[in-house]
Amino acid sequence: MNGTTTIAEFREAVLDPAKRRHYQLAWLSTVDHKRIAVLYMLTALVFFVIGGTEALFIRLQLIVPNNHFLQPDTFNQLFTMHGTTMIFLVVMPVVFGLANYVLPLQIGARDMAFPRLNAFGFWCVPFGGILLHFSVLAGGAPAVGWFSYAPLSETPYSSSPGVDYWAAALFVLGIGSISFAINTIATVISLRGPGMTMRRLPLFTWINFVNAFIIIFALPVLNAGLAMLLIDRQLQGHFFLPFRGGSPVLWQHVFWAFGHPEVYIMALPAFAIVSEIIPVFSRKPIFGYEFVAASSVAIAVLSLGVWGHHMFTVGIGRPLDVFFAISSMLIAIPTGVKVLNWTATMLGGRIRFDVPMLFCIAFLIQFLVAGITGISHAVVPLDWQTKNSYFLIAHFHFVAVGAIVFAVFGGIQYWFPKMSGRMLSERLGKWTFWLMVIGFNMTFVIQHFLGLLGMPRRVYTYPDLPHWEWMNMLSTTGVFFMSAAALILVWNLATSFFRGKIAGDNPWDAWTLEWATTSPPPHENFYALPPIRSRRPLWDLANPERPDPIVGENSAAVALPDHNKVGILSFILSEAGFFGTLLLAYLYFYARPEAGPGPKELDVPRTLVFSVCLFASSFTFWRAEIGLRRQRRATMLGWLALTILLGGIFLVGQGTEYWKLFQTGVDLSTNMFSTTFFTLTGFHGLHVLLGLIALLIFLWLAWEGDFASGRREAAFKSVGYYWHFVDVVWVFVLLTVYILPLLR
Repeated sequence: MNGTTTIAEFREAVLDPAKRRHYQLAWLSTVDHKRIAVLYMLTALVFFVIGGTEALFIRLQLIVPNNHFLQPDTFNQLFTMHGTTMIFLVVMPVVFGLANYVLPLQIGARDMAFPRLNAFGFWCVPFGGILLHFSVLAGGAPAVGWFSYAPLSETPYSSSPGVDYWAAALFVLGIGSISFAINTIATVISLRGPGMTMRRLPLFTWINFVNAFIIIFALPVLNAGLAMLLIDRQLQGHFFLPFRGGSPVLWQHVFWAFGHPEVYIMALPAFAIVSEIIPVFSRKPIFGYEFVAASSVAIAVLSLGVWGHHMFTVGIGRPLDVFFAISSMLIAIPTGVKVLNWTATMLGGRIRFDVPMLFCIAFLIQFLVAGITGISHAVVPLDWQTKNSYFLIAHFHFVAVGAIVFAVFGGIQYWFPKMSGRMLSERLGKWTFWLMVIGFNMTFVIQHFLGLLGMPRRVYTYPDLPHWEWMNMLSTTGVFFMSAAALILVWNLATSFFRGKIAGDNPWDAWTLEWATTSPPPHENFYALPPIRSRRPLWDLANPERPDPIVGENSAAVALPDHNKVGILSFILSEAGFFGTLLLAYLYFYARPEAGPGPKELDVPRTLVFSVCLFASSFTFWRAEIGLRRQRRATMLGWLALTILLGGIFLVGQGTEYWKLFQTGVDLSTNMFSTTFFTLTGFHGLHVLLGLIALLIFLWLAWEGDFASGRREAAFKSVGYYWHFVDVVWVFVLLTVYILPLLR
């Protein structure tokens, strides 16, 4: 609902045809963060039904040994679609939705920093989901697992277009996720309310802010890998085909360099929810705020360096095995710190066992088990034995279901009154809780023992070995309990939205700013903000005689940087990860030279000339900025036009080099050098072209006099950061591709 829409107005809008049409269009075109958040969560609910149905069919196939309910290829398709759907179309959208709704409210902001970008990020989700599931109608769904291991995902082994739809869908979803992360970073840094310093941020906001940086670094790596896979499949590249010089191990490195941080992209928002709910229902401030905040940063940093424990069975060498074993053990420390802080918060507190708190307690227990089984994978011999067994399936689901879903269910129960103005039914909430706890443990605890007994994962059936049948039957039975819990939750949401008890502004007697406004909030969130001097402003307001200690300098004047600058710098960070992956792929194959065309085919002197033009364009853009700052329109137009000319000359130079290579029979499919060269330089050329289009738009705006008031100056500077970044990328490309071979 919009913040200004009451239940009565909603009923009137959905009953009157003309108003219903307007209401629907308003939702489709909205840029209000609250409506976008609801759209995120409703979309996640739709795909939750789809992904849950896929899981049900998988478990029905495995309920008894030697079952032929599903054909092997159908099982593999369901397996791929279920994993992809639940991760990218359920868990990520629902945590993004909660962050979208709550985060601006918690910091006293009117909206996200970039409302249109926020809407774009959301619409990537249904578009990516439709693209993924359209593969079913376009020749068959992908059947390569959600990890799409090469070379099985290459055309010789998977000739149907399902893998192409899978890769394209994930690419779209990755772009949407990066958009959300950029928006989150810019919102927290630039739009905080008066007095809301970084040290006073609620932990929900702080942890989601940290999580946005993991997205910024991890998702571009996946996007680079997907681009390479699509180039292999559609343009006859060789990145991951071993008989053409490629390397399937490179795909594993690229995928898991994203895949393990992805676990924390899903888990950190769960930590954020729990860190918000436990103190409220324990009636105590969070124990060790600084430790919880710092441990979140530690998790973010360490999460980027533990992917190799997914590859112990690949044979990556003893030094790397030791490094990744140590890093996998280290990341348990900040995670354990959080568990201790949450537990210490509850100790001595006046705990209220309402439904949100019950889900958080269940989260703590399940996550503790997940952590114990997870740390076991840092032990290389044990990991070697259990890597391809159901033991790993059970561990992953303890994290992805036991931890994240329990926390998300708790978060929905906690913030639903703020979103709708109505309370959820406690009775139905407890039915949801107990059915989910029983069903979850019935399904996944037993899978640990199945794995230790040797049952392999990724198989569509299994022999009738001792204990396997009854264990699988018990596991499948648990799915029906979880399905019942999900159905009751949906019924609770639907009925409470219309007939639930009126919530009031602060039904939980909580302390953060989202509870200082109406339920639901008005369009711009707040009519007025309370004073912010500590981490619990509503506690200070309600208890003026014993307020919290003031955190930091007691000043409402907080200097905030421009959100355009923060946004473009965040985008540049993500693009650095994308180009860094492509550069590492080039060097990966450069270290193993092969026969055929190579760097010797390149015309280095001519490329240096055109490179000078590109580098000079950074200087000319800087001069254009000076002209704009001094309000010298003619000077600004001249230097900007020269910048565009120099960038165009560079593109022409790259085009002539491509033409020369084509003339000599060298194209993208010739060998590994040509595949990596054209991919790396081609994506850079695409970025130069996009930059030139942006500069042409600004040239036209300046020509029309739109810069006279200086109101476009911040946006112009942002484009300048991007243009300088493109030039810096070319420095690395030039040194790696053109200069390094001369020194070899």
